[in-house]
Amino acid sequence: MSAAPSYITNFIPPVTSANRADPDALKAIVAANVRTPQETMRLEALLRSVDDLSHLSPELLTQAMAQGCWYHVNPFRSTLIRSLEIPLSSRILEVGCGGGALTRYLGEQGYQVVALETSEELAECARLRCRDLPNVEVITGFVESVLADSRFDFVVCVDPLFVESEYFEPGLELMTLCKKALKSTGTLILSISNPLHAPGTAHIEPSQDHVRGKGATLGAAKSSLASAGFCYSEEYLTFPNHASPRFLVDPKQTRTERVNWIPLITDLYSSSEVAEAEMLGWWRSIYNEGLESNLAPGWLILAHSHAVHSVLWNGSAGKLFTPTAGINSGEMEQVNDSLTDNVSSAERQKRIETHPIPLATSDLVTAVLGALRPIVHAVRDYKESLIAADRRIDELAQSEEVARQSLEDSREALVKLEEKHTSELNHEQESRRIREAELGLVLKQYHAVGAMCHDMREEGRKLRDMLDELKRRYVASEEWGSSLAKRAAEAEEELERTRASWTFRIAKRVQDFLRG
Repeated sequence: MSAAPSYITNFIPPVTSANRADPDALKAIVAANVRTPQETMRLEALLRSVDDLSHLSPELLTQAMAQGCWYHVNPFRSTLIRSLEIPLSSRILEVGCGGGALTRYLGEQGYQVVALETSEELAECARLRCRDLPNVEVITGFVESVLADSRFDFVVCVDPLFVESEYFEPGLELMTLCKKALKSTGTLILSISNPLHAPGTAHIEPSQDHVRGKGATLGAAKSSLASAGFCYSEEYLTFPNHASPRFLVDPKQTRTERVNWIPLITDLYSSSEVAEAEMLGWWRSIYNEGLESNLAPGWLILAHSHAVHSVLWNGSAGKLFTPTAGINSGEMEQVNDSLTDNVSSAERQKRIETHPIPLATSDLVTAVLGALRPIVHAVRDYKESLIAADRRIDELAQSEEVARQSLEDSREALVKLEEKHTSELNHEQESRRIREAELGLVLKQYHAVGAMCHDMREEGRKLRDMLDELKRRYVASEEWGSSLAKRAAEAEEELERTRASWTFRIAKRVQDFLRG
């Protein structure tokens, strides 16, 4: 089996009463970065035993809270999609579906859903949860396994876990693959946690039984999205956490329209041990300093590569989701009034939308509200979070200074190397010019020698012709000499014969007589 990519979404073991008060134990849980197999086994057994698998199944919700499987069936995971206006004809890819809490909601709405999960056990749970939905397909694997498929209108990625080393561009590999899986006009729906909150402060976590590992700062996440090809994005604040929020805020619109949404978050964090006035003061100070986007527990980010402004979020400044035992207006108004004491009803209806999540009974509403309520022991958690955030910012600043110094050293080394290369290049060019001049001289000498060789070949040819003529004359003279010698020999023989003849002897004696 191939190694898991770095973007794989993992979960954290549950927090128990034994380790909740121990910061070291909480850190150890975060470092473990795995889910206990017992919880997955309980979830699978639960899904096999219940008959009603629907998104708001009273049977499933009640038993999940009793058996410690609440994280995987939390109905408020769907608020991330409920807050958007996604066309029903959309084809959606869910990356990291876990036990199928959001997958079930997407399938019930009629979307064509392909859900990915790297854990075979959790993927089986998601299949069980959606076994009666023919429009949902659950695949065990990574994003690469569906890239050959037809492209999707939306990719949903909730609660990804980014590793410690991905400070500046966290999750870039995941976002790049999501970009490849989308149509050219598609949108990535990304929900991430804010790492600036201390790991042990459960008021920013998905449920009272779980804590999370590293998330990503808003700036780093947007940098990764830009590098992956998502040129346009909108972000919305999520309270009290990013994975199952009850309140979502458009930070730009709330400032433009001067919407006072701070009082709405006090109920989300209220408990018997919290001084609500002090908490409200903290968040009001954060808002006054313009830090709400950076210090929010998490964000819902809509990213796309096309220039058309997203129409998924309508014109409201915020959206509040509340569980109710019915949708009758009297009960809804009573709930709304309890949440918006400092905001007029007209102003709330105009700028903050309130959406009921209908549950079967009031008892179930009370149980769900209790399960959704974050564990906040005191406002000191916020202070500790801010201190931890300052400490983390200092660490990042130090890392940035080290990186800047390293970059400066690298720049100086690069300048020196460039100067060295320039000098070597100039020297090489001069050497090349000299070599070219020497080569030109050699070529001239070569041509001169070639001309001399040509002349010598011509002279040699003439000499060969003369030698051939001399040879011919020599042969002719030899033949003539041989003929002359032959004639001389014949003359000599003739002379001898003549001398030996009696005529010659008579003539000789007559001559001698005459001389004497």
